[in-house]
Amino acid sequence: MKPRHQQILEQLQLEREVSVQDLARQLKVSLITIRRDLEELERAGALTRTHGGAVFSKASVVEFAFLERTQEHTAEKQAIARYLAKVVQPGMTVVLDTGTTTLEIARAIAGIPRLRVITTSLAIASALHAYDNIELVLPGGIMRHHSPDLSGPLTEKNLRQFQADLAVIGADAVTPEGLYTSDMGIARISGAMIDCAGESWLVTDSSKFSSRSFIKFADWSAITHLVTDAGIKAQDQEWAATAVHELHVV
Repeated sequence: MKPRHQQILEQLQLEREVSVQDLARQLKVSLITIRRDLEELERAGALTRTHGGAVFSKASVVEFAFLERTQEHTAEKQAIARYLAKVVQPGMTVVLDTGTTTLEIARAIAGIPRLRVITTSLAIASALHAYDNIELVLPGGIMRHHSPDLSGPLTEKNLRQFQADLAVIGADAVTPEGLYTSDMGIARISGAMIDCAGESWLVTDSSKFSSRSFIKFADWSAITHLVTDAGIKAQDQEWAATAVHELHVV
């Protein structure tokens, strides 16, 4: 994407609507150049032009929000992903939860031979679908309105039919009481992933230890391994080490 196009989308993210004149003044280019930029971005589905300006398209709101999350704690997520790439072995069946950390893990394990990957994440499916060494399984269901992933009763039912070696699960918040997420539907999906796997690996960057979220989806007894980064606070590492079978700080 052109740097100027990225700037236009960032401005839209802040203001939800922009004018051609304001963009031309801010970016120090002509009105004709801005109109051409908006035409290109509209063809790409990133925005909808209006009289004298543009607004975000619904699809781009979802995509932009997801891309923003991928840019948070990137180094920590990549360290976690590199560690999981050493755990996953050729021939395994792996369930990957939705989320930006699991997306990094998908990229890290993409070259491992004879993998079967089950996922509800359309972003992960997009990252892996071209690899001949991976059998990619999508369990079906309803696409969520504000995130590129599948959920609903059909997704949950289908997940419980599989047997996997590993379930790799994310969380929006972790506390001594358990694992939390912001969405009740995702809570049920994550629970189904845990139930279908021989081992459950929670992957979360250290910022989630100071977060709060809406609903608990698992107790620590359901998690065999926890992988987090070296930014974890000493008091959190102390209780986490007793909460799971194995704690891995990377």
